[in-house]
Amino acid sequence: MGDRIRIGNVEILAFVDIGPASRDPAMVFPDVAAEAWGPHAQTMTPDGQLPFQMGFFVLRAGGQTMLVDTGLGRGPHEAMGGIGGKLMDQLNGAGIRADDVSHVLITHLHADHVGWNVTWDGDAARATFPNATYTVPQGDWDHFMSADILPASPHMEQNVIPLQQLNAMRLVEDGESITDAITTLVTPGHTPGHQCFLISSAGERAIIIGDAFHTVAQLQETSWNVGFDVDKPLAAQTRAALVQRLEDEGLTVASGHMPVGSNIGRVVRLEGKRTWQVL
Repeated sequence: MGDRIRIGNVEILAFVDIGPASRDPAMVFPDVAAEAWGPHAQTMTPDGQLPFQMGFFVLRAGGQTMLVDTGLGRGPHEAMGGIGGKLMDQLNGAGIRADDVSHVLITHLHADHVGWNVTWDGDAARATFPNATYTVPQGDWDHFMSADILPASPHMEQNVIPLQQLNAMRLVEDGESITDAITTLVTPGHTPGHQCFLISSAGERAIIIGDAFHTVAQLQETSWNVGFDVDKPLAAQTRAALVQRLEDEGLTVASGHMPVGSNIGRVVRLEGKRTWQVL
């Protein structure tokens, strides 16, 4: 397990499905020139790679246990060098059983965020978290279910569509309440319906950002897009507005792709530049 913090009556626990690892910045940010990384060397490893992980979060409040995103899933996965996900081992190690989870909150429908949604017993699918309602962004459902996208998205058939068939899925839009303390905030661009989760409890506030940004460098370089941003101009516009809000409001931020040990922090300004302050 990584970090944990309490926001009012809500406890946030950070875990890792895949990682820690590192990635070539040219692979993650194909449109960013190598020399542009010079001012951001402190965000990279000594050999010029980007620290990387696939994280997820557990929220505990009011006797409920909620899981935010379900990682890449069981492997091995060729794209990850033959590594399989460890979400279930991490949960079990923390004493959290699949039956304990009341909500699965999905930030977006990319494969590395829905991998443990469903477990297959032969040809029969069952919800990995059998007592949970899976909260899915309407905009992403519409996008990935469209006739031109679905054939190229096998993870939908494997890990998302069965939830509808099992009556385990709730489609949500912007500003919907999940609990008294948690609401959705649609932040489109990375995917059409990408959503963050705002937490407000006992006068304290936090946000879980999904893939709104992937590295500390993007706090300063909000126009930098990862290769997987579906609508790059919109993603950059959304990121700029979100990062400004995070700074202005001093929100506690939980980010699954930040390096291990720094999943939870704040966006602050030092010497005139935005950076990440680990909590």
